[in-house]
Amino acid sequence: MYKYHDIYSDIKRDILTNHYRAGTLLPTQDFFAKKYDVSRITLKKALNLLENEGLIFSKQGSGTYVRKQIDNDSSDLLPLDLPIGTTYSHRDQKISSTILHFDARLADKKEQEKLGIEASSPVYEFKRVRSINDQLYSYEHVVMPVYIAPLDEKILQGSVYDYLGTKAKLQLTDAHRTIYAEEASNQASKALQIEEGSPVLVIEQVAYDQKGRSFEFSKSVFKSSQSKFILDVHMSSDRISL
Repeated sequence: MYKYHDIYSDIKRDILTNHYRAGTLLPTQDFFAKKYDVSRITLKKALNLLENEGLIFSKQGSGTYVRKQIDNDSSDLLPLDLPIGTTYSHRDQKISSTILHFDARLADKKEQEKLGIEASSPVYEFKRVRSINDQLYSYEHVVMPVYIAPLDEKILQGSVYDYLGTKAKLQLTDAHRTIYAEEASNQASKALQIEEGSPVLVIEQVAYDQKGRSFEFSKSVFKSSQSKFILDVHMSSDRISL
């Protein structure tokens, strides 16, 4: 593993645990270069990963800042344009998980295609309900190749992405998301305590790590009252024409 990935993971952990708080100025590059005993070129690679993930941003002549979190209103979903999860998007709030199902099995054809694995490759399957400030937030159905890292129910109680970053040195860098509405299934309705057939919003996701491997195929279901998104659209100046 490259040194800059370790630095990236270390600073990211400090951001997610509020050691470096949202909206505040990060320490200087000289500080980090001395702390990790690396060149500024190596450090810059780590900072670029953090910036690409939407955790930090730079202001010319001012420095590098920790990006402010999403609106504290727990009805807001994670931003659609950034490959992040609930732990980051609501990191100042109480997040808990209720495990409904956890097992290992062989992947079906659709899962094999999405995850780029062979029919003989085992996968973990887990279903859980995420709550924010003790309020039901989402119902997740996740399939993940066993070779990525060992999982258990204790790990699933917290942030799986943080665990994978520590255990497998794996970071979520890209995600392909499909968003659609449907009627709540029997399982989803029970998990979210709504009537079966109620309108729900679904985010189906294939997540990719820093090596370009697909390591997660998931479906997250949200009540219609929580169908609120945040999407920032940027256009570079060289692409703007009159």
